[in-house]
Amino acid sequence: AAFQRPVSAREVALKNCKSRTQSPPEDDLVALTRREIEATDPAVLDDAEQLLADPALIDRISADIEAAGVAGEEDLRLTLYMIGTSRLLRRPLAGIVQGQSSSGKSYTIERVAAMFPKESVIHATQMTPQALFHAQAGSLSHRWVVAGERSRIDNDDKAEATRALREMLAAGRLSKMMPVKLGGEIKTVMIEQPGPIAFVESTTAARIFEEDANRCILLSTDERRGQTKTILRRLALYVSGKVAPPAVDVLARHHALQRLLERRDVVIPYAEALAAELELYADRCECRRAFPMILSMIQASTLLHQRQRATNDNGSLIAGPADYELTARLLSGPLGRTLGENLSDPARRFLDRVIAEVDAPTDPLPVPFTASAVRHRLQAGRSTVSGFLAELEDKGYLEYAETAPSGRGRPPKAWRPTDRADDGGDVLPPCRIVFRDPPSGSGSAEMA
Repeated sequence: AAFQRPVSAREVALKNCKSRTQSPPEDDLVALTRREIEATDPAVLDDAEQLLADPALIDRISADIEAAGVAGEEDLRLTLYMIGTSRLLRRPLAGIVQGQSSSGKSYTIERVAAMFPKESVIHATQMTPQALFHAQAGSLSHRWVVAGERSRIDNDDKAEATRALREMLAAGRLSKMMPVKLGGEIKTVMIEQPGPIAFVESTTAARIFEEDANRCILLSTDERRGQTKTILRRLALYVSGKVAPPAVDVLARHHALQRLLERRDVVIPYAEALAAELELYADRCECRRAFPMILSMIQASTLLHQRQRATNDNGSLIAGPADYELTARLLSGPLGRTLGENLSDPARRFLDRVIAEVDAPTDPLPVPFTASAVRHRLQAGRSTVSGFLAELEDKGYLEYAETAPSGRGRPPKAWRPTDRADDGGDVLPPCRIVFRDPPSGSGSAEMA
């Protein structure tokens, strides 16, 4: 037999890029990726290939994100990484990170986004209503749009900006008839902007416009005392020289890893069994948007593990139990707010603090209590307290209470706790339930 030279990771990657350019795509990402792979150190590509083939891939990604500067926030940082990876799917994921000011929302997003190739991420700290329409054609397709802080201003311009975003997230493309000056004349032309995009933004608001919220995974920062102590200790270790700053090779490895990922078809053989289990929430219309999020997260995990997943006769990747297990871990909490009546983690901790003040052995918080009384007791900001009180009332953990008028004007709104207990249960069934009777057939394919 003739001697065959081992094929390097660079050659495999370039071959994949070449095959993908035989039919011109709508975007320029393939060509950009090819050029970047050609300029990448072969040793870095080999390192990325080894990581993609590692059975402990998820744990290693989480460790690398920590090495890149994110202390704690294990599930949040991993969910953000999966949202970024989902940009290669036909239906990418979108997320909104909620949290108080200084809780690390923007920093966590920034550090995770830094692990993705520059050509795959669009940093848009501010977007005007027409920004998405007038971007260069194809420049948004299969990109991860990392927005800044969500505006708390609620007006027509902001509603228009998020309307275009909603259309891109739902349909995967934009189209709009607009007047344009051509040759000295004003003519109406059709402007089209192909997608799709993955998307993430942050906000301090506890309440988000419903049409935007139900298209996104609602995530929360960890605002507990223990997380603050973890951050303080990590910063102290950095400045004391006992822990090295984030290594450049960590970022380079993940840039190469993401460039090596191919867009592949993904099938989920257990999708029917999962749909049957989620019929429990069929009376809630939100389930119609939550289920595609679940499927996209499973597909994103399968795509990330493409070196480790089997394929069917059509060459499509087959999602395995591990992909659902990761999805259940990351989405059960956030979707508990959408499909069930679970509280967000920050709201649950806020309620615990309020109840502790009400039950204090000395100088308890009077019931019913007003927002100003709660702000004074907890030393919290006005918007933070107002948002949590609204969520607790919406979910039935607080109820409106009449107060006696004092002086002129209407009496301030007040609340009292109800007897409702927060079970905090997972809305996604465990693996043993989903896989106890696998459905026949290979499921329906979705282009990744």
